[in-house]
Amino acid sequence: MDFITSYTDLIEKEIQSLDFPSSPETLYSPQRYILESNGKRIRPILVLMASGLCGGDAKTALPAAVAVELIHNFTLLHDDIMDQAESRRGKATVHIRWDVATAILAGDGMFTQALLQLQRLPESVNHKKLTRIFLEGINHVCEGQALDMEFEDRLDVTADEYLSMIAGKTAALIKVSLQIGGIVAEVPEEVTEQLGELGLSLGIAFQIQDDLLDVVADPEKFGKKRGGDISEGKKTFLMVKTLECCTAGEREWLTGKLSSKPLQQDDILKVIDLFRKYEITDSAHSLMNHYYEKASKMLAGFEDSDYKRDLIQLITYLQKREF
Repeated sequence: MDFITSYTDLIEKEIQSLDFPSSPETLYSPQRYILESNGKRIRPILVLMASGLCGGDAKTALPAAVAVELIHNFTLLHDDIMDQAESRRGKATVHIRWDVATAILAGDGMFTQALLQLQRLPESVNHKKLTRIFLEGINHVCEGQALDMEFEDRLDVTADEYLSMIAGKTAALIKVSLQIGGIVAEVPEEVTEQLGELGLSLGIAFQIQDDLLDVVADPEKFGKKRGGDISEGKKTFLMVKTLECCTAGEREWLTGKLSSKPLQQDDILKVIDLFRKYEITDSAHSLMNHYYEKASKMLAGFEDSDYKRDLIQLITYLQKREF
């Protein structure tokens, strides 16, 4: 990951310079806490890379990069509450360390701080277009999260529905990251759309990979317990495909367990055995690679540059990640 050090150094310096007041402590301390956790900063890195890729000055896009990271962490705060998650990135979640009300308010504060960051961009940037894409993207994230919650009580979710859901929940903000990087570089509309398609493919691949890592990753590296999605009855790609492939008897057992979640550890292990039996993890890996390769191919239309090289390297790194 040495090739992204120059980007992360800029982003961390910018995040550390955020002037959070000391009071009210219950509003700002949780925001500092989650920003100090060991996040990968993938989304803000994409903002800077996209801006440079399009011929802009990456440093000019720093406020937009920080805005994306603030929004990402806002979604994590609320997502952890909805999932009743106890840990995030190897640390206690905000609602566990403090309480639910504090976590909700801290998330709301980060949303506001993100919008304020966008105001720091130069006047030459098309702020109307940037704000529209930024807010539409956040709304798509909310739509995806709503579908994810609805799917928990459904046993007939299709693979296409799953892909539509993650196109919002995960891919929308990755798409936005690339698009606003381009907008800061003042690219024409067709390039903004091209960046959006690249980001959509990248985001879908990233979420399928997260589904897979929930089962195969080292929990200490991944920062979450193995099979957490299974325990919560999440309709991940693996679960949806298993429900399609398994026998009538296996489906009856599995749907019964999913109807009385959370699943216990013995049942989680049995579900993982079903994933292996029907080679669902292999299918997920193949689909993940399809979308990563699609994202890589979409870079061909951009001129060669250090930023293009770095973005290709980043996609390769993400494709091989273990957490």
